[in-house]
Parts: sequence; structure tokens; C-alpha cells
Amino acid sequence: MTPEVVQAIAEVREAFPKSKVEVIPEAQGGAYVIVSGVELGAGFHPTETWFGFYITFQYPNGDIYPHFMGADVKKASGGELQRDGLSGPTTWQGRNAVQLSRRSNRWNPALDTAALKLLKVIEWLRRK
Repeated sequence: MTPEVVQAIAEVREAFPKSKVEVIPEAQGGAYVIVSGVELGAGFHPTETWFGFYITFQYPNGDIYPHFMGADVKKASGGELQRDGLSGPTTWQGRNAVQLSRRSNRWNPALDTAALKLLKVIEWLRRK
């Protein structure tokens, strides 16, 4: 993994200290990252899930896109999540998943990070 990818993973671990962060390095210097045990809140069932994403070897000069989460996440009321920006079910890294499409059209490598992007994706999901 490139030093920038290693740093990004450290920042994800710092942003999610109660979660398990699994890292699967890939040959070009990037990594697949799975953050398990992320709290979604009482509005969801289950109230926590995993999120996954790929950090490209070009990081920080590349957006973290797309993100994936557990396919079993529903509204606590029993309703489905709004499908706009979600697709699936699919499989990602051997897990049943839903894809969350939240591209950062104005990704700024000086400001944007993998951890910040995941936090933004989770906040977006909470508003659905």
C-alpha cells in the first residue's frame, strides 16, 4: 500500500474507534476497506452495519466511490430505504451488499479524506 493509503486507513480507524476496520491490500498500492459495527441509529434495523469501499493507489487524488453496506439494512419502521442513490442487492468482497452512489464531483485532495467521505455517506443515509 502507498503511504497515503496507509495514512487514510489510520484516519478511518481514528474516526471509527469502536468499529473493526478490515484492510485488504491490492497489488497496485490501494486497499479494500471494510468498517464493521458502524452505528446507524434507532431509525434503522439493524441499528448497526458494515461499510466498505476501495481506496485507489492514486489517493488522495481520487474520490472514494462507491461505498457498500450490508444488504439487510431497512428502516426501523419496516419500510424500505429510498432507492435514489442506492442499488442492489449485489455482492462486494463476498458480502451481500447495497451500493451507495455518492460521487464527490468536487473532490479536493487537500481537504477530502476517505474517513470524511465515509462520514458524509453515513449522514446522507441517515437522512433517507
